[in-house]
Amino acid sequence: MSPIKFKLFSAHRKVFLFFALLLTVLSTKPSFAQTTPTDGSENFVIDLHSTYTVTATGKTLVEQKFTIKNKSPELFVSKYGIVVSSTNLSNIEATHNGKKLEPAVSKQKGQTSIGVTFIDKVVGEGKNNELIIHYSDQDIALISGKILEVNIPKLSDHYQYQNYQLELRVPSIFDTPSRINPSDFSLKQDGDYNVILYNNLRDQSVSAIFGNKQFFDLKLNYYLNNPTSQNSLTQITLPPETPHQKVHYINLDPMPKNIKEDSDGNFIATYEIPANNSFNVELLAQVMLTLHEDPLVPFAEAGPEQLGEQKFWETSNLEIISLAQGMESVKSIYDFTVEKLNYTTRPLDQNFVRLGATASLKEGNLNDATCQEFTDLFIALARQKGIPSRRIVGIAYSNNEELRPSNLSTDILHTWPEYYDPTQQAWIAVDPTWEDTTGGIDYFNNFDLNHIALAINGSSSTLPYPAGSYFGEADEKNKKIYLEFSKAELATVLPVMEINLLAKKVYGVNVPGSYELEIFNQTGRVWYFSDLKLSSQQAQVVIDQKEKIDKILPFSKIVIPINVYNTHQQLAQKAELRFDLTLKEGQAINEQFEITTGTKIQFANPKQIIFLGGGLVLLTLLAGSLFLLGRKLTNSLRRKGQKLEEESHKLQAISTTLKENQENDGAGQSGQVPSPRQRN
Repeated sequence: MSPIKFKLFSAHRKVFLFFALLLTVLSTKPSFAQTTPTDGSENFVIDLHSTYTVTATGKTLVEQKFTIKNKSPELFVSKYGIVVSSTNLSNIEATHNGKKLEPAVSKQKGQTSIGVTFIDKVVGEGKNNELIIHYSDQDIALISGKILEVNIPKLSDHYQYQNYQLELRVPSIFDTPSRINPSDFSLKQDGDYNVILYNNLRDQSVSAIFGNKQFFDLKLNYYLNNPTSQNSLTQITLPPETPHQKVHYINLDPMPKNIKEDSDGNFIATYEIPANNSFNVELLAQVMLTLHEDPLVPFAEAGPEQLGEQKFWETSNLEIISLAQGMESVKSIYDFTVEKLNYTTRPLDQNFVRLGATASLKEGNLNDATCQEFTDLFIALARQKGIPSRRIVGIAYSNNEELRPSNLSTDILHTWPEYYDPTQQAWIAVDPTWEDTTGGIDYFNNFDLNHIALAINGSSSTLPYPAGSYFGEADEKNKKIYLEFSKAELATVLPVMEINLLAKKVYGVNVPGSYELEIFNQTGRVWYFSDLKLSSQQAQVVIDQKEKIDKILPFSKIVIPINVYNTHQQLAQKAELRFDLTLKEGQAINEQFEITTGTKIQFANPKQIIFLGGGLVLLTLLAGSLFLLGRKLTNSLRRKGQKLEEESHKLQAISTTLKENQENDGAGQSGQVPSPRQRN
């Protein structure tokens, strides 16, 4: 019985393109008769130089410098405006050819419109207008914990510009970026700033991360309830460890019966709940996210379970099949998902019903998608193309819920897809939802350090449930998830393991040479095995374990069945068993045990001894039964033989008497006497 109630993972609000130009051009002839050209680019040449200066506090000072050159002697620009998809703008100023203008500013639906009217009319072919708009923006740069992240969306109307230069100025205290895209930039130092310059950016966004690691403190609560009259077992999902996410469980209270890893890489803890009882499980953990994969942590391989059809991933649907046929790559699937769906404008506190891939494509749902629909559509199309994919449910830290929808204050989680790249032999995370809501930030090639995985759904589209889904009716309003940046990096933890060797017993009796080796991890860290050896100079050691053991989870126990037997004598004897474990982190754990070997004839499974003993008993009983049956048949045949022999003697005596009577009556009597065979 599992007292789990699932809470939908809705996500986020639609926001338009971050930087979109709105050009209003008024024209006049020398006689001042006005016309309005339909396309300003036919009459003007426009260059744009954008400068983004990030301060040490994370605020970004933006300068947009437009140079508008007349191509016609008769036309001039009267008004100009831009639209910024953020409402976190301040200190907005504008100048035209050095003269200060009063900008008209309006904010609505997550956007800020800035428009100016030129006082001076610059007329004449080859004449230039220089418009400079300044403002401060809180959404370009994000200083979170140990990381500076800068995201500048692409222009929606890049085709209007003959040349588009972008200059990103970052304080040198942040050093050079750990990852930046596009990569064709020049770098120079200007005083206390590192300057990154793109000469002709065109339709590309800029994403840069300064720093390699991000650290979070995490607190999770799981409410477990058993209203039945019998004890029951239930399972919860703890944050998993991946090549990009390292976990340290500082405290888990109460402790589970055990923690095991499922086929998708989830850490599943099993608890026993007493009858008519309930309790709360609390996990305090620290999470480290890394840009580059940890070489100690192996990637989980993709299997057929990450390709099959599931609820919400309708790969056999005719529309999904038709759409997938026209897609040649994972990128084309991603781009289609971003372009086809639009994020919902409904508030996050409403209840959203998960639609699935097929329903999300219906006309009435295209503009009401949440992160679930973006994720489900991507996965269904990818699986239809034979690309293994899966859903990640977790936490996405955001400093702006409109640009990067997320709402941890109400425990609303975020979902995003991963696909398997056979060339890299790795799972690659992408976020089509946030690319849509940020107006073009590249979340296909540049995943960030703000996504924390709580559960991986691959074999199933819904299971296992993540943290935040375990509550009862009276507990539903209580907050389950707390997240903040860590003030320190992951604490140094040394491996502490308890190693026990237990003799196997059958009906309370030790089985010679059969043991179970228990390894108990007493720390809240995952430890990865480089080599595990069991050896003995006096005996041969056989490990009865089919699956490879390559790690041990936090606060968990591994049980390894082994058999040891003497190779030189038939009788059991005492021997020494050595345990040697080498961890990938470099530490070594060694133990030595005294054991009693079995005989050469060994059985990998003690139950086989029982079966063999039972078989011998059955054979003995069968042989005894056959012997008794033979004795009984022999006695019966002997008695029948004696009876026949007695009857034969009687017949012989009668025959002799008749013969004698016939001889005696031969002279005086005539007649016939029947033969003995004719008598009844």
